This record gives sequence, structure tokens and C-alpha cells, in this order.
Amino acid sequence: MKKKIRKLGIYTLLFTALSSCKKDRIEDIYVTGNYEDGYFVTNEGNFGTGNGSISFVDEYGYIENDVFASVNSFALGDVVQSMSIINNHAYILVNNSSKIEVASIDSMISVATINVSQPRYMVKVSDEKAYVTDWGINGVQVIDLATNTVSSTIGCGTGPEGITAANGFAYVCNIGGWGLDSTVSVINSSTDVLESTLNVGDKPNSVVVDANGAVWVLTGGYTEYDANWNVISETAGNLVKIVGNAIEVTYTFPVGNHPEDLIINDAGNTLYYSDGSWTKEVYAFNVNDTELSTTPIISRSFYALGFNDGFIYGTDAVDYVQSGWSHKYSSNGSSIDSVQVGVIPGGYCFN
Repeated sequence: MKKKIRKLGIYTLLFTALSSCKKDRIEDIYVTGNYEDGYFVTNEGNFGTGNGSISFVDEYGYIENDVFASVNSFALGDVVQSMSIINNHAYILVNNSSKIEVASIDSMISVATINVSQPRYMVKVSDEKAYVTDWGINGVQVIDLATNTVSSTIGCGTGPEGITAANGFAYVCNIGGWGLDSTVSVINSSTDVLESTLNVGDKPNSVVVDANGAVWVLTGGYTEYDANWNVISETAGNLVKIVGNAIEVTYTFPVGNHPEDLIINDAGNTLYYSDGSWTKEVYAFNVNDTELSTTPIISRSFYALGFNDGFIYGTDAVDYVQSGWSHKYSSNGSSIDSVQVGVIPGGYCFN
């Protein structure tokens, strides 16, 4: 992959070139490199149009859009849901195109395509395999990382969504798809067997693991409407702590807030999430806190959240038609910068 040299290096090289013989033709100066020292944004694209994409933002804020399509002879496809980096490969889950594109992380050149019904999120569970949540089968697809093929499937709840792995288990949020589920499936990652099912509250959407190995699940709560879109009933969202595959404590949000996008900092001791009845602001929760915060650290809504190297990231999908933005904040919520990415930026992937 080629990138323009930035910062001090480019000025030194340009001065040398300009000082050379007039007969020498001055050309663009490039250096080869890979996708390190930066982050990826997965852009869903407009449903049904096949314009999903990947953006890469380097450490200096230099943005490269369409990094997959630019080096391959085809576009990613319809609804780029998420991306994971495993064993020096990028696994790009393209939901409505029913596939996972596998590319070299150094060059983004495609090396394999895995056919999966409706892939959502992926997590590595061992050196040999990974799990992918799949709405199409209401279960988890087991991926053989050596061959990049589906080796087996594991049934779980309805609409399996967020997933994480810890302590020899995988924890799957069953959000319900277009319906309703209230459970987390606990899968033994050595045997690929469903060990237990925990009732955590309606529509669990995201899950993380803290530095002590405790699993935290965020549920959004459920809203039922009548034929005229009047609210019939609502349930509260929860922040749930799981220890030893059992629920240790549950923190309940005000009814109508519907929290989402649970992430965790690098140290594994502070959670961040979006919450609010109308405007989704960003809140922090230390794993040792005993109650939910009522004061946001970032007072604006985001389509997706991410955390890496001490910074909070949030995407703005704008009007869901034009290109969106990625915003960068300090861990205390101070705005740092923003870059324009692809259409409907829906997630982050950090190397």
C-alpha cells in the first residue's frame, strides 16, 4: 500500500528533489507501508446499493477512503456491518451480501471470501478459530482460521448480535433481530457447546470484558407500538455484570432511555456508552462504581462508539445518504479532531 509521506520527512525530501538538476523530473514522493498506527471505520453504505466501504485514518489524521475497493477489482458489497483483525488478516463482515471478506491487513488485498447468511460481529476464541454471530441461523458460525471456512454452527438465541470471549467462554448478546430476546448465550469455546443462557433484560446489544475478567452487558430495553406508532409499553435497559457465568449485579436505566454501544477503555476499568431518551449522550462508568452516572462526558449523539489508545471515537452518519464523519475525543470528553469517512459509518476496528 502506498501512502504520501507526511510531517517533517516530506519537507526534507522535497527540498532535496528541488535542489537537483533541472533536467530531473520531480514526481510525487511515496513510501510503501501498511495499515499501522491508525484505525479503521466500517461504513455500512446505503441499504441495497452495495456501496459499503472501509476507511483508514492514520496517526496524523490522514484519511484514505475505500481502502478495500481501491486495491481489489470489486467493491465490498451491501451493508458493511463490522470488521475484526485476526492473525494479520482483516475479516470484514458484509451483512446484506451474506459474506465475510478476508484481506491481508498489510495491503487490504482480498485472500478469501467466506459465505455466511447474515453476519454481524466476530471474535477470536483461539489460535485456530473464531465465532461469528449470524442472524440468518439465529446462531454462531465457527470459522476455521487456517482455511477461512465455516467448520460448524452453534445455536443460541434470536438475533445474535454483540459477542466477546473471556475465561474460555464466548458471550453472545441475543438482541432479538426484528423481534425480542432478553438473553446472553454462554458458549464453551473449547467444545463449541452452549453451556448456559442468562436472562439479562430486553434487547442486549453490546458486551465487553474488564481487566478483572468480569463480563459487562448492555441491554436497550424494548418498546412496543400500536398500528399508529403510539407507545403501548416500554421496558428499561440494564447494565449487567457477569462473574463466573452468573449475574452479579444489574444497574437499571430510566424507562425510555434505550442505552447502546457499550465500549471499554484500554486499561479495562472504565465503560462508555450512549444513553438518553431523545438525545443519546456519552456516559462513563468505572467498574467499581455503584450507580449509573447522570452527567454525560460528551453531550452529543453518535451512530457508533469506539475506544483506543486513550481516545474516544464517535461516528456521525449525518443524513444517512452523504458521507459521514469520525470524531475523536480525549478520555474526559474534550474534542480533538474529526475526519470525513464513508456513507453511514457504523463501527470501528483498531489494530
